[in-house]
Amino acid sequence: MERVDVKRQVIREAVDKLSDCRATPSVSDAMTPNPVCVPAERTALDILDIFEEKRFQHLLVTDQGRLVGVLSDRDVVRLFGTHESEERNYLETVTAGELMSLEPHTVTPDAPLLEAVSLMLQHGLHCLPVVDQGHACGILTSTDLFLTLEQVLVHSNTRCSLA
Repeated sequence: MERVDVKRQVIREAVDKLSDCRATPSVSDAMTPNPVCVPAERTALDILDIFEEKRFQHLLVTDQGRLVGVLSDRDVVRLFGTHESEERNYLETVTAGELMSLEPHTVTPDAPLLEAVSLMLQHGLHCLPVVDQGHACGILTSTDLFLTLEQVLVHSNTRCSLA
């Protein structure tokens, strides 16, 4: 089963729980738990490999589990054209710590999902690290939100066709 299918199943279960209109979805209902994290010392070459292998667009940069920054594929792409050569040696000299965005906006797993969506829209974010006492425990991405919307619409269509 592909990663997106697993994600759909998790979100489908959360949406089913929301049939009770009193329930408020939280970030933990839509986030991707246990995100891939890299240390600040990881090289741009290693990061490119992770982005390609995992097909991710964002990585969290941590120091002993504590979030210190966020790295997007666009941060790495900016390297190309800024240096005379894109040789392996050059990419091995640049680190995640030099490329990452510092002090990213974050949310906790129990934050209302609507609050997280509003924060992402307000600041033009495509990902939002999820932290619990400063430690990275998940990531909420625009893809997670699209999958959540998909499942809400499927659930809504199913309920409407049963009526």
